[in-house]
Amino acid sequence: MCKGLEQGGNRSSSCLKQGFSSGLVNCELCNSRASLYCQADDAYLCRKCDKWVHQANFLALRHIRCFLCSTCQSLTQRYLIGASHEVMLPTM
Repeated sequence: MCKGLEQGGNRSSSCLKQGFSSGLVNCELCNSRASLYCQADDAYLCRKCDKWVHQANFLALRHIRCFLCSTCQSLTQRYLIGASHEVMLPTM
């Protein structure tokens, strides 16, 4: 399991990954460490670039982005909708 899941009390405790990733996922625009994944754009982005991209127009602002685990960078159950509305979705 992800160390974030084992360490309890960590915001990454919603990690869905069962193992560890082999490397870091970088932002596709600035090459820094990614913290979000946008399925509509099929892009991994850092918070700064995500804000820049998704505030460009009202259609992009409606994209739902998934937070990455801060430990292993796999997808989590935490999502960002709009500019700052964060939600936690249950697993099925």
